[in-house]
Amino acid sequence: MGEATQGPAGDGVIGAGRVAVVTGAASGIGLALSRALAAEGSAVLLADLDGDLARRQAEAITAEGGRAEAVPVDVTDPESVEGLAAEALRRFGRVDLVCNNAGVSTFNLVQDQTLDDWQWVVDVDLWGVVHGVRAFLPILQEQGSGHILNTSSMGGLMGGVPFIGPYVAAKAAVIAVSETLRAELAMSGSAIGVSVLCPGSTVSNVMESERARPAHRGVEHRSEDAEGMRVAIKEMFTGPTGLPAEEVAARTVAGIRDGRFWIFSHPFEKPIIEQRVTEILGAFPSEG
Repeated sequence: MGEATQGPAGDGVIGAGRVAVVTGAASGIGLALSRALAAEGSAVLLADLDGDLARRQAEAITAEGGRAEAVPVDVTDPESVEGLAAEALRRFGRVDLVCNNAGVSTFNLVQDQTLDDWQWVVDVDLWGVVHGVRAFLPILQEQGSGHILNTSSMGGLMGGVPFIGPYVAAKAAVIAVSETLRAELAMSGSAIGVSVLCPGSTVSNVMESERARPAHRGVEHRSEDAEGMRVAIKEMFTGPTGLPAEEVAARTVAGIRDGRFWIFSHPFEKPIIEQRVTEILGAFPSEG
């Protein structure tokens, strides 16, 4: 393993001589993050279920002067993610930043979501993060430094978003896992940092997640209303309040450098969160 370098979690994990691993890196926010980190001087290992596309994206980054390589990974498979961690060490000798970013969604009312829908989304969006933390945290602990970024969603904070029940449930769980990990690392005095990214409307391929759905999980059968919601969300992502993935990546890199736990991309959902928190606080009894 490469010689560890002590430094403040966040600021010391990006730049020349540093190594980042990004899952879901072949498109969307994952690709934008990979490009942004490479532009900052980090060596980047792009990991994606679509290994061929990840390789082409890594070659494009390299052609632009960055240092990037690619490996196929299935984040739902713990052995595949453990293999990714081993491969990162084999190729680069260290890991400084782990971006557990892969995500998918289905679109249907809760009553219409099949068990396969639930299991697939939770496997990718939650278990993918769990597997990433379990595989890479021991490496960062041995080094004595590093940073973990887990991608959640504004949906994980807003609650009650129709037609994407499995997605918002998994993303809410990602926030809970990240908060717990931060607390536990702080208890031990660890220098390892944690951030949770909650992007809002961002141009990405999550609206076409079914392209990556494994055959054994069957085919999603959306209602007309559900498909209408999917199209509406997609149009919102590319509308006036939407942001290109590159801008979200830039804000994320800045957040990691600042050592922030919460990283948000948009201001527009803040009133929704405030309303939800107000409702929660108002539900507490006034007397013991």
